[in-house]
Amino acid sequence: MAFQRRQKTQQKRKRGYDVLLSPLTLVAMAAFCGFVIMEEYGTFLAEETVRRKLGRTEGSMDITLDIETITPFAEICPAEYPPRHSVLHDRRDHEVHYYNATYGDFVDKFNYWMDKNYEYPDIMQYNNYKYAIWNPQLSDEAKESAASAWDATDDLKFVQGEGWVTPPKYDEADVIELEGNFVGYNSWFPGNFGHFAHDWLPTIALLRHVVPSDTKFILLDNKMSRKFLEFLDPDFYKNRIVWAPHSTVYHIKGQLTVHIPLGIPDPIFGCCSGWDPMRQWIAEKHPERTPKDEKYVIWHTRKGNSDAKHGRVLDPSIEAQALKQVEAKLKQHKKNETIVIFDGRDENGETMSIEDQFAVFRGAFAFIGPHGSGFGGNYIWTDPFASKCDERFQYLEFMPGPENPQIHDKYAHYFANIRKWPFDYHTLLYTKHSTKEITQIDLETLDDALDAMWGTPETLNVTSVEEEETSEKPEEVVKEEEKSDKEVEEKSAETAEEEPAATDAKPAEKTSTEIDATIDKVTESISKEIDATIAKEENKAMPEEKPAVAAQ
Repeated sequence: MAFQRRQKTQQKRKRGYDVLLSPLTLVAMAAFCGFVIMEEYGTFLAEETVRRKLGRTEGSMDITLDIETITPFAEICPAEYPPRHSVLHDRRDHEVHYYNATYGDFVDKFNYWMDKNYEYPDIMQYNNYKYAIWNPQLSDEAKESAASAWDATDDLKFVQGEGWVTPPKYDEADVIELEGNFVGYNSWFPGNFGHFAHDWLPTIALLRHVVPSDTKFILLDNKMSRKFLEFLDPDFYKNRIVWAPHSTVYHIKGQLTVHIPLGIPDPIFGCCSGWDPMRQWIAEKHPERTPKDEKYVIWHTRKGNSDAKHGRVLDPSIEAQALKQVEAKLKQHKKNETIVIFDGRDENGETMSIEDQFAVFRGAFAFIGPHGSGFGGNYIWTDPFASKCDERFQYLEFMPGPENPQIHDKYAHYFANIRKWPFDYHTLLYTKHSTKEITQIDLETLDDALDAMWGTPETLNVTSVEEEETSEKPEEVVKEEEKSDKEVEEKSAETAEEEPAATDAKPAEKTSTEIDATIDKVTESISKEIDATIAKEENKAMPEEKPAVAAQ
């Protein structure tokens, strides 16, 4: 029996081995092993891709910020940190909920990229490297430039990442040698005022903050960048910049510092202290402040502005009415009623200088208008010293929504780009009747937004001073009327000519000032002497009242 059991077991094993060693089984096993290997390799590649996207480059600089002049962004308004979306004003609840959910999720991806608390780009430092900014590589429309940084002794060792390209062939005889330590920085849309303010300057400021003060910067040469930085920091402009033409190769005979961003534009990634160095830089170089009671509202119009190249002009009739409503709301909420109309031009119709634009924006407490570089470039001139929620600069931006994405892009506004600056950020949607050239907004919704921005419990419940005054008059009038009725009754009893006057008798007009402009109820039962006195005083009072009414 035992022998038979062993024999059967051996037969089963033989059949198993035959099945195991059959061609089909071998192919299946090979496929399975290959799948496992590819899956593991794919996981490795995915992790490596994520690592590179996260910018976790080996040897990147440890960044510690020394922020003293200003309040760090995260401490200004903790209740709204991290910033996820603007305050959208719309009476359609579903529009507000949809925007908050979709745009909030969109911004969260930048705040915490790949579920990581990502703050800064990787900053790398290399010795004996070459650096160049090449002609536009991607498209003429985007006007993008790409840069290369590579080992001077081995062209195959070069910086990789967003915005970096393999160095093309170049003439060694044209290489310019630079002694000392340098930062090489470049981004997209060179020469564009708005993009320089929110896509270039934040990272330039961060790099300036973390490198020694004798380190110079290699920046792409253009007139706008020169004007911008000369106004911001004349000393930095004069002593710490090498203005590089396209395709000029520099050999750095020292240390080259570069950044490796997650994407372009790089300042949009991370949350949110990476912009504190820029705000501190501006606060230190331009500490000017305007007294609170002298600050005003800026209304941005694109009407007739040749610098506004993408339409979005607010319908003139709606714009005129909107300005009246802004003025009325300023009065209602006891704000400075001054409104500065801003279109980016000076009194001669020329583009305003950066100095003048700075003066306009530093003196304001709020900005209202359509999406565009009118604010996208000038936001950095707003007060950088906010230390709590209600000290933040207020911004109300008009933007396209799901009904009219053809105007620009759906929810095209600056929130994601400039959310790391302390703003009390509000938005309105263009109405469905808007076109790419002429836009419209809902004026009732504009009032809602202004009430939310400026209203207090006192100013929201009381619409005017006149109503406060009239609310107290009925009680006084009643007392005077009772006094007058008593006098009438006493005089009637003395004369005994008629019964007391009916309560619905016609009241007389205002009598002399001795009765303090109150209305005495008199009737025909009063003696002829009293009637004559009343008639006389009425004739004297009427000419005095008419001009006052007319003047109102």
